[in-house]
Amino acid sequence: MRLVNLNLPDVAFNVNTINPFRRQEVIGTLKWYENIGIALNSNVRSLTSFYDTARNVLGQVMDNFQWGASHNVPLTLSLPQVGAFQFSPTIGYQEKWYQKQFRRQWNDNTNKVDTIMKEGFFSAREMSFGMGATTRIFGTFGFNKKSKVQAIRHEIRPSMSVSYRPDLNKSNYYNARVNEQNDSSRFSLYDGSVFGAFSEGKFGGITFGLDNNIQMKVRNRKDTTEGAVKKISLIDGLSINGSYNFLRDSFKLDPLSISFRSNILDKINITGNATIDPYLTNSSGNRINQLVWTDRPFSLGSLTGGNIALQSSFKGGDKSKQGISERNAQMQNVNDPLLDPYQQEAAYLRNNPAEYTDFSIPWSINFSYALNFQRFRKVDLSGFETVFSQNANWNGTLNLTPKWQIGVNGFYNITEKELGTISISLAREMHCWQMAINISPVGRYRFFNISISPKSNLLRDLKVNRTRYFYDL
Repeated sequence: MRLVNLNLPDVAFNVNTINPFRRQEVIGTLKWYENIGIALNSNVRSLTSFYDTARNVLGQVMDNFQWGASHNVPLTLSLPQVGAFQFSPTIGYQEKWYQKQFRRQWNDNTNKVDTIMKEGFFSAREMSFGMGATTRIFGTFGFNKKSKVQAIRHEIRPSMSVSYRPDLNKSNYYNARVNEQNDSSRFSLYDGSVFGAFSEGKFGGITFGLDNNIQMKVRNRKDTTEGAVKKISLIDGLSINGSYNFLRDSFKLDPLSISFRSNILDKINITGNATIDPYLTNSSGNRINQLVWTDRPFSLGSLTGGNIALQSSFKGGDKSKQGISERNAQMQNVNDPLLDPYQQEAAYLRNNPAEYTDFSIPWSINFSYALNFQRFRKVDLSGFETVFSQNANWNGTLNLTPKWQIGVNGFYNITEKELGTISISLAREMHCWQMAINISPVGRYRFFNISISPKSNLLRDLKVNRTRYFYDL
């Protein structure tokens, strides 16, 4: 028996930022209110599932069918720079539409949790208000003119924002019993929905961050021309981010996030992320409302998880990177916390193969490796354990003709020593359009995808995807 998850084509409608109060013909300096901008990002998604060996497949498809919509309306204001600081007030409004509500309740007869479903049209919304400030600090250390290393430049980019988010979703949350010991958990009516549920609780506090960039100027002693000095990036980014909620009763400081990114010889990309809990724990391993530096002044906290990833690519022909920024922006929508950045990229590639097809490159090979670690509470509550996982991804493309391209994508779980998904793609260039067929015929997780999308970035949202997943149970 196989479970088939069917994702129907998404419908996206986006309006780029417009300035409704700006004059059609600007003469002189813009007024502050003429910089007010508003945008719209809407997405409608539908999915269903069925067991292929069961009877009444059509009935299963109709019973499990579910759709949802997400609308995001950001309101921004670009203010003139004040000295070395740039201030940016923001107002955000997001609304989600749901087809179903799910309510969990304990069944004394079966001693398990039942899920009661209610169909109709439901909506939930969230608003936020904020004011952000950013600046840049530079510092350069110079060396002797005859030295190979001419200078090292350090750039610091601190940022801070004050924001408030009211609790508009308290009525959508409830407590439900989950076991025979009368333990209860907190649920949302929209857990399990297409776009998920909004978080509960209000936020009123500050969000802060500090990013660093270090570059080095190197001189070629054999070259006396002006271009003999080149810049080498040592650290593309080393940042720490966090937030503090003044309205919370306890644990007001959220976990700190530290990230690192660099590029070695323009061939190997290195990224790393870590999450640090700034609170102490008692003898039972439970968090207590006491910051760690009250007991250990030189400690940021306990490392609770993170990942390290390496990526390298080789390609022939045109080395142009046109279109990468657009694809990276689309990649932000793949936000699965269980996947590392390169697994997320592989997932997006499987669902949008046409967008990654570049016929100007005759061949390409890409490799990536990721190490993930997470600190979990033991089942017997005797302490914590750290779980490590490693995996490798690879993909390659080859142009059969100027209009046809074949590609292979694979995944290997090093920890489990298990070969994961292997997919084969075939792409065709059709003047203003591109078509790609992606199929994974082997492995536990199999899928079939066909994608048709325009080549123009302005019409990228007109893409049509058809995807079917097959799981062996």
